[in-house]
Amino acid sequence: MPTRPSTGRTPTRWAVLALTSVAGVAMALVMALRGDIMMAVLLPAISIGYGLTVTLSASRSDVAAQLSGHEEDERRQLINLRAAAMTGNVLVAALVCGVAYELARDELGGPFTVLSALGGFTYIVASAAYTRSGSASL
Repeated sequence: MPTRPSTGRTPTRWAVLALTSVAGVAMALVMALRGDIMMAVLLPAISIGYGLTVTLSASRSDVAAQLSGHEEDERRQLINLRAAAMTGNVLVAALVCGVAYELARDELGGPFTVLSALGGFTYIVASAAYTRSGSASL
């Protein structure tokens, strides 16, 4: 399989760590303001720990490199595309089950219905946009 450097978005080596650190600090502030000190310590530790793990092991692990957004070749781009498609399929299945639950309880129009409609609308618009561009590549 031919490989070529990615010309798309390539984050810097430290982008994931920076993002998870900012998110960790934000979570710590919110939890501290709510008075939940244990969560104010635990959530940032998990977030920053994830960022550190992914950042420091990205050069030695394909999985960590994938999670940190390094898509240097077609293989990693295809893995990312397939993982995103699988995630979307699982989320759509969960939403459909939620809509069925809302329908059974006569509560149609709740959050599951709204999220399902948003997902369907997004799929239609994206399909139309990619069809018109004449390109199937992202």
